[in-house]
Amino acid sequence: MINISELNERGWVTVDDISSKEDLFELGRTIGTPVLTPNGEYVKEIRRFSAAQAQPESQSALYGTGRFPLHSDTVFWATPIKYVLLRGYGDTRRPTTVLTFEDLFSDCDDHFMSLFRKSIWRVRTGKNQFYCSPIFYCGDSKGWRLDVDLMHPANISAKQIAPRLRELVSRADTHNLNWNDNTAAIILNWTTLHGRGAQPDNEGERVIERLYVR
Repeated sequence: MINISELNERGWVTVDDISSKEDLFELGRTIGTPVLTPNGEYVKEIRRFSAAQAQPESQSALYGTGRFPLHSDTVFWATPIKYVLLRGYGDTRRPTTVLTFEDLFSDCDDHFMSLFRKSIWRVRTGKNQFYCSPIFYCGDSKGWRLDVDLMHPANISAKQIAPRLRELVSRADTHNLNWNDNTAAIILNWTTLHGRGAQPDNEGERVIERLYVR
């Protein structure tokens, strides 16, 4: 049973006894509506690629087999996806990292936060681009978005804080989600960032299954 109060307050929860794509999909249905990927599947398999093997502009193209910085998923959507569900299997020694926006900004002063709220960013993926605030609203709910590689500063406020944002993301004291074949995580993407930990020695095949739920 998912503790929605804990999910909303903490920003993520883990769930046991999720051992397949079908289990992950059914878990997603308990909290909302699963969303199809562009290739027509609900659950996407994310694998490790070298920079040379990766799709252009992807995180693997930027970081290869190393760490992925903390980020929100689907920052290039008008309203980013609400929930990201993940399940890892294979060589699961490498953790997924998570951190709430509240914790990311815990040591930032009022001036920085004022600039953040006033900042405007250009988001570009492929041939498409649009401008956005890092803060958005959906009904009565407030959300945040951040991806230092996809969001480019478009006004003075954003340009002033962009270096500090990249520093915060790269040096953050994150929490680790440690995987086994029967564990899934639900991340509240509107409040919580996630990334990929450091590569262990002699890493074997590691697969992360991902499901988006609105």
